[in-house]
Amino acid sequence: MSASRVAEESKWRAAHTLLFLAFSTGTAIEAYVYSLPYIAETWTRFPRTIVALFSVWSPLWLLLGGLLVGPLSDRVGRKKTFYVTMTLYVIGGVLLVFAPNYQTILASLSLLLFSAGGEYQNILVATHELVPRRNRSASIFLVVNFTNLGGIVAAALSMANYTSPHTQRIVLGITLVLAVAAIFAVRTRTPESIMWLEAKGRNTQAERELEKYYEQRATPNQEDTSRGVVDVPIWFRLVTGSVMGWAYTAGFSLLVLTLGPYFFPQLTDEFIVVAGVAAFISGFVGLAADRLSRKWLLLASSVATLTTASIFLPTQREWLANPQLFWLLFIILSAFVNVFFLAEDALKSEFWPTERRGFYTAIVRTASLGGSIPVLLYASTLPITQYFYLGLAIFAAGVSVSAAWYRYGVETGKKRSVTIWGKQQLSS
Repeated sequence: MSASRVAEESKWRAAHTLLFLAFSTGTAIEAYVYSLPYIAETWTRFPRTIVALFSVWSPLWLLLGGLLVGPLSDRVGRKKTFYVTMTLYVIGGVLLVFAPNYQTILASLSLLLFSAGGEYQNILVATHELVPRRNRSASIFLVVNFTNLGGIVAAALSMANYTSPHTQRIVLGITLVLAVAAIFAVRTRTPESIMWLEAKGRNTQAERELEKYYEQRATPNQEDTSRGVVDVPIWFRLVTGSVMGWAYTAGFSLLVLTLGPYFFPQLTDEFIVVAGVAAFISGFVGLAADRLSRKWLLLASSVATLTTASIFLPTQREWLANPQLFWLLFIILSAFVNVFFLAEDALKSEFWPTERRGFYTAIVRTASLGGSIPVLLYASTLPITQYFYLGLAIFAAGVSVSAAWYRYGVETGKKRSVTIWGKQQLSS
């Protein structure tokens, strides 16, 4: 029995609790850092050309971070890659605190966003490989759901305008450095991915990690099957993961983040906070994720998202006269979008062979983030009705690819092993 099989069938242990704490804090920091360029506009005077780029600055640097860190984690390991991104976080945070001018602030933001993109990528991959099979779906859902908490904190800080921009920047930077230091201390007490070690042929080290972090060996009570997996070629998984991620990123940005502030601009920060709270609460569906079909949850949440979003335009007169109706629809949409986000983020980082999981996850995340940038820039030139229909078309693409995966894909939920994909080539 391989070390990775023993680890995957183990009970929940102290090391898993530490991993969950470190990874959840890491995803919250990613969302926190994502919002910094928007907050930074108030810190100092930036050239107009730079301000114009702030709308795409965050996804651009997250994209670059994930694109480079993904292959790195396949090469040097999940844990060593974590140390790299944490070090970059600290450097970026220190630069932010002591930045004397806008050039240094911009450099620190770029470094922080790059680190966030890389660290988030690594968290997705490592969670699938380090958490016991019977808890894997719930763990990835709940870990990713903490991105909403980070967004809530960032929006709340933006609303707390009683501090000076200089003080706010220092507090943000110091808070970030302290949080990263805490995560670093926790992560040093957790294992390297035993699956990755075995995939790289380092069986002796895998056994050492198993003996160090697992108190006893479990006896697997069932062997997972790879039946049907070879019928899902990697190119189809690449398309599925990319389009799902793009549908969420672009659709969420167009309709959830922008629709409320467009009609009620005086409530922009409130909309962000409410969206974050509604999404965070809906994310506790993750507690049942190990019992649910991943394919069914993707299809159901994407259809619910499109259906709810479609109600806004024909009822515009009613909710403009009665804003409480808008808030109700907005909260429901935020919840459904978040469930789709959790399911698609879990899928697009799990259905790869272990030795290439970092690389392929980076590819689909790059495609989804990169594909959203031109859409967001184009949408900013449209009148509101066309803008709204564009958002619906994007959500419809999410429904289409979810339906295709439901019909032709493989079930990855219901406590299935993440090792079922084996070694496959791009041409498969």
